[in-house]
Amino acid sequence: MTSEELLLLQKRQRDFSDFYEELIPALVDFVGRLGIQPAHEVLKHAAQFEPYVSQATADFVIEGEDDRTWLVARMGYFIGEYFAQKYSGCWYVNDIPNSRYFARFVVGKFDIPSQRALMLDPFEVAAAYVAEPAPRALGKLLAEVERELFKLR
Repeated sequence: MTSEELLLLQKRQRDFSDFYEELIPALVDFVGRLGIQPAHEVLKHAAQFEPYVSQATADFVIEGEDDRTWLVARMGYFIGEYFAQKYSGCWYVNDIPNSRYFARFVVGKFDIPSQRALMLDPFEVAAAYVAEPAPRALGKLLAEVERELFKLR
């Protein structure tokens, strides 16, 4: 690991608490802004919220980089919570040198025997979702990620 990589990792690890503290209220606020109630339940039942989030964001018009950045962040929070809850995983900073998601905030450590090393970057998935032309299909994208992640047939 280079000294730059080590510094980046240390910074991300220091920033993790602030990141996670921001994630929770931002996700609840986002779901509430979409008109989905009770919004706070997304923190326990994200998978049940998927059809509603999908429907509400399918035709979002993105009018510039600020809109795109805002939506990618919120969708990343949702996608991360979706997978963390569905597979009893957690958010953390990937500290595996030379890995695809090194020093990124990821979701993984899933409670699936032989799958504990799997992880995903929910913001990468969110960026792909936001980049899709409207109407977007969140459920389809999440199913593709699950198939790829868990090598499901």
